[in-house]
Amino acid sequence: MVGPSVHSALFLCAFLQLFSLLGGQVPNCQEVRTVFQSLHPGSKWVPETPVSGADLQVCQTKGPTCCSKKMEERYQVAARSNMESGLQAVSAQLKRLIIQNAAIFQEAFDLVLRHGRNSTLAMLKSEFPSLGVGAQSLVGQLFLDMSLYILGSDSTVDHMVTVLYGRLFPLTYRRLLGGSISTASEECVKGAWKDSGAFGVYPKLMMTRLSRSLLATRLFLQALNLGIEVVNTTDHLRPSRDCSRALLRLWYCPHCQGMLGPPACRGFCQTVMHGCLGGAAEVQPHWRSYIDGLGKLAGGMRGEQDMEAVVLRLPSMIKLALKHAVNARSRLTALVSGMCGPPPPQRASRSVASPPPQPPVASAARNAQPSSSDSDETLAGLRREFISNLKGFSSFYSGLGEALCSREPAPANHSLCWNGQEMTDRFSGPGLKRMHSASESRSSKPPEPVISQIIDKLKHINQLLRLVTVSEKRWRARSRAVGVDGWGSDGEEGFESGDCDDEDECTGVSGLGPPPRRKRLRIFADLADNLAMDDFTFQEQLLTPRLSTGGVGGVSSPAAPLVEHAF
Repeated sequence: MVGPSVHSALFLCAFLQLFSLLGGQVPNCQEVRTVFQSLHPGSKWVPETPVSGADLQVCQTKGPTCCSKKMEERYQVAARSNMESGLQAVSAQLKRLIIQNAAIFQEAFDLVLRHGRNSTLAMLKSEFPSLGVGAQSLVGQLFLDMSLYILGSDSTVDHMVTVLYGRLFPLTYRRLLGGSISTASEECVKGAWKDSGAFGVYPKLMMTRLSRSLLATRLFLQALNLGIEVVNTTDHLRPSRDCSRALLRLWYCPHCQGMLGPPACRGFCQTVMHGCLGGAAEVQPHWRSYIDGLGKLAGGMRGEQDMEAVVLRLPSMIKLALKHAVNARSRLTALVSGMCGPPPPQRASRSVASPPPQPPVASAARNAQPSSSDSDETLAGLRREFISNLKGFSSFYSGLGEALCSREPAPANHSLCWNGQEMTDRFSGPGLKRMHSASESRSSKPPEPVISQIIDKLKHINQLLRLVTVSEKRWRARSRAVGVDGWGSDGEEGFESGDCDDEDECTGVSGLGPPPRRKRLRIFADLADNLAMDDFTFQEQLLTPRLSTGGVGGVSSPAAPLVEHAF
């Protein structure tokens, strides 16, 4: 009778001794049960005492376990959710940076256009009141078209300017030049301004300057919104089956052995993240090119590519175009008469006389400029600050795994860490060979569809950034040959090169003056405070098609919660 009891006792002692030698302890399932049920109230999947765990697929152990198969499945769902929360947490700063600045720049560009429109309308009312509301309506339409263009409309700048002057010339002919137009000849007169050179070279100057500056502005906004897309999509990468199992082993298998939240070995965490984020790492070279290209575009947005400088000078350019027509009144009247038929008998017009002499626009512009030593409140200053901050994220994708692992609790000096199987004093890297082989097999496969879509979009915007910056470099090289950098090397008037195509005669232009290099629109400094920057719904207003949407969130440690997030 004593024999079987002795054998059972000896077997139990041997088992406990062996389990102790393996560095484990008999797990306390009550602690595991308490934690699990606090997250899943009413669940009855946690055994009250340790079990063999023969049905477990991932969290297998040589000793007893506190996990059932149902718990393992639930932990795996939680691991995927925590991975997504971790990605959102590590990308939150980058996403906030781009979203904030996309909102700030879009508002700032709208402000510049409103300021330019109001200045142009004030100029028309002051200098050419006889043009009336007709000219004001044309100016309003021009600035509306410009606003839509930088937001991605299919219109062209040349068409905008052509429409403006085509519709402005009949008004100018009737109300400034004293001519008369019959209803039948209205369309003929609309087209006569080109052949007659009624407005001199100023329409072509407007086309050239607006084309360069608005294209750069449009591309800048599109690039920012594509950056938001890319980061949003990265936030919601779906772990593969193998990745989910690896995350389960990293974060929740210790629970099965009664260890709640032990620090993972650094090498083990990095191995897991490398396997999970190998596809995202393929985005890195294209992401770096994107930041470099955006920096070059922002750096080149000056002179001809500085929307602020170009738009704020439009009133002077339109004013000079109208003065050019008034000064050529006799020639234009004869040309229009020959092209569109003799006009009816002319009547006296109070607006035939040329406008009184005005002070040079260059001097007026110099005197009217507000003095400011804070260039960071200009658009150029905002762009420099943004690009400087963005360059801090140049290695975002290559360091994504490291960033996720840095959120894990680090083991103290000489303390044990979790290596995927047990607590140990070091991670010898048993999975490194498997990691390399997995990387090799993955490199032979095409990227995941979402990753491929991100890469394709980055390639497209990078190509556009290169085309714009290369074209600008070529133009500046031509301009430098005659000492002109868009506005003149010494701040004087004159646009002997670069403003029009080579075959256009754009020489001898005067009266525009230097650009308002330090023009300060004070609202720029307050935009960040006035906009609701904590509201990430700005991504709903992207100019490019969205890949995904989502908020920013996350927890301090991905192993802590088991709550499923709904997106």
